[in-house]
Amino acid sequence: MSVRKEADMFVSRALEKILADKEIKKPAYSQLKKTCQVALEQIKKDPASESSTGDSGTLPQPVGDEESVKVEKYILPFELACQSKHSRFTNTSLDVLQKLIAYGHLVGNSEDAIHPGKRLIDRVVETVCACFIGTQTDEGVQLQIIKCLLTVITSTNVEIHEGTVLQVVRTCYNIYLASKNLINQTTAKGTLTQMINVIFSRMEQQAVQKAAAAAAEMQQKTEQLNEEKLEQQSDTHSVDTQKASEEGSSTTAEVDIDDAVDPTQLAAEVISDIIEKVVPSEEETQHTGSYQTRGCKLSDVSLLAC
Repeated sequence: MSVRKEADMFVSRALEKILADKEIKKPAYSQLKKTCQVALEQIKKDPASESSTGDSGTLPQPVGDEESVKVEKYILPFELACQSKHSRFTNTSLDVLQKLIAYGHLVGNSEDAIHPGKRLIDRVVETVCACFIGTQTDEGVQLQIIKCLLTVITSTNVEIHEGTVLQVVRTCYNIYLASKNLINQTTAKGTLTQMINVIFSRMEQQAVQKAAAAAAEMQQKTEQLNEEKLEQQSDTHSVDTQKASEEGSSTTAEVDIDDAVDPTQLAAEVISDIIEKVVPSEEETQHTGSYQTRGCKLSDVSLLAC
């Protein structure tokens, strides 16, 4: 059976059960009767989607937002049935709402057409909680309220927050206090314990997820900073290497220039050596000159003597 057919089956059976009740013929329930008839006709005219199939077993089948919206348009008859304060109508409506939520057909994330700014699931929870009217509430209705609210809290397809959660817990607590039935009291007490455990467990999971997300973000930022540092170091190393290479090239060029022999200079050095060897130095010239002068004087003296 397809998921859509399964949801239509739940809704159509509940509508038919309400219409089959003899109390529905009373003028006080004329609006409820008309609304149920219109919804039932729409279900029969609307072709069931065969896109996803399942075994219609005991486990909920996942559905998309589109399928959930198609089911949500049939909520009004059950809302009116809960407001009728008729125990049989209320029991039937609570039962089908619980099944639609448990099987994932009713998610209620869409905006409520009657109360803009609120989600449909918040309106559904308010309708269920309003079925408890104190000690005069039917005992069967009390059990259906507890069952439906527990399904809302534990369902993985439905999300409720803040005031809606508080309303659910308060209603179960009021049933525990006001109910005269021991079974209902025990059931309400156990349901409260289970609800609180689920709520705190989810809070802890959310805290862990937030911490993990923060740690992952911090790690990502750290890795990014490390990569930037490595890039900067790599750029600095490249610049230093380039500078060292340029300095090495300049030094090599200077050494090559110093080591290079100028032919003109070499020729000048050779000529200078030759001149030093051939031409006597100034001291030698002065020494020789003095001897020559002395020789002339001696000769002159000898001549005079002669």
